Amino acid sequence: MKKTSQRRNILLALAGLRGALGILAIFLAKFLYEDHFLILTLMRPTKEVFLAGAFLAKQGGEPSLLLKVLLAGLPLSMAGVWLSYLLGRQFSDEIGKEELPGLAGRILPVKKIRQLERVLKKKGPKLIFLGRLAAFPSSVIGAAAGSSDMPSRKFLPADGLGALAAIVEVMTLGYVLGSFFNKDDPATSWTITGVAVAATFGLLFLAGRYLKRE
Repeated sequence: MKKTSQRRNILLALAGLRGALGILAIFLAKFLYEDHFLILTLMRPTKEVFLAGAFLAKQGGEPSLLLKVLLAGLPLSMAGVWLSYLLGRQFSDEIGKEELPGLAGRILPVKKIRQLERVLKKKGPKLIFLGRLAAFPSSVIGAAAGSSDMPSRKFLPADGLGALAAIVEVMTLGYVLGSFFNKDDPATSWTITGVAVAATFGLLFLAGRYLKRE
């Protein structure tokens, strides 16, 4: 019992730290964006950061930044969701009873997790993979996979492949936008870039809505 409590506390502490770093990165982004982008990636390995990294790599004439951002961000992106998977396993009994007070209750949205558990029984790893490609909280899917006792041999490969595909997807977009960006006509270029990014994330949002309906 004591060991279980210790594991739970460690996992909750890691989840809290990750969330705090992600929020802090938003406020520090304007200071880290140009000269310390890898630090920004490590603090907040999300789709918008990967897109910005690829855009910056093309604009700054530093293709190696693409690989650096990918290698730095991909493991952390996967680790965050795998952490949620472990939390779902640790608190599966409480999630099943929908009784999850304290910090765990704030980190793990019980009602959403319970809903996703039912969908996972039908869709399985397919939902985990597609969730990565949509504007959908992959951490909640991870927690649902853990609480529903989905074997790690099914969850980890599906999530890992989905994370890689999602990152390559947005980094390709960022690099393409960087190629078309014209420094001599920044107003037009920023307008086109903004429309393209909004359209892309709009499609990701619609894909997320589809998964929610499923």
